[in-house]
Amino acid sequence: MQYAGVRNGEGILDVCTGTGDIAIRFAQTDGIGGICGIDQSQEMLWIAKRKITSNRLGRRIRLLEANALHLPFRDGSFDVVSIGFGLRNVGEHSRSVTEMARVLKKDGRLLILEFSPPPGGLFGALYRLHLKTIIRAVGGTVSGCADAYRHLSTSITGFPQPKEIIKIMREEGLREVACEKLTGGVVYIYRGIK
Repeated sequence: MQYAGVRNGEGILDVCTGTGDIAIRFAQTDGIGGICGIDQSQEMLWIAKRKITSNRLGRRIRLLEANALHLPFRDGSFDVVSIGFGLRNVGEHSRSVTEMARVLKKDGRLLILEFSPPPGGLFGALYRLHLKTIIRAVGGTVSGCADAYRHLSTSITGFPQPKEIIKIMREEGLREVACEKLTGGVVYIYRGIK
């Protein structure tokens, strides 16, 4: 939340909110204005709604069924737009960044939290092995949904490298674009200012 640099009264959009974890974290920060979480999965939104209600945050977070490629908001509607582990699944990375930048106010911040393709070297080789064998086998067995874990593995390995995401953000006119490597390069957080 600190990375977002949220100030009192600012409005936040959480794209591909899923079960609402990022929206809830924002809502637990004092002084934040309204938060809207969007997702195209009604099932995920039901889970998010239950979590939001159990955390007594229903007045602070609004949920909406919507597509990340067609955000139903006017230009310049939000101070912060976030997307956590959703850009991989949208597919059209550049177009979704365009939409998120469009709904940002001037000086608004775009935050992207996402898995990264395995890096080079021994760690990268072990990570690739983990994705292709252990994650698929264990995740599929435990959940009973092997396809979901196959998709997770292939969507991570096929995702653009960090320098490509930075390039997309800059091409959309975002400035001060930067990224920070987390968990040894398994995950990156990207930030840009409109």
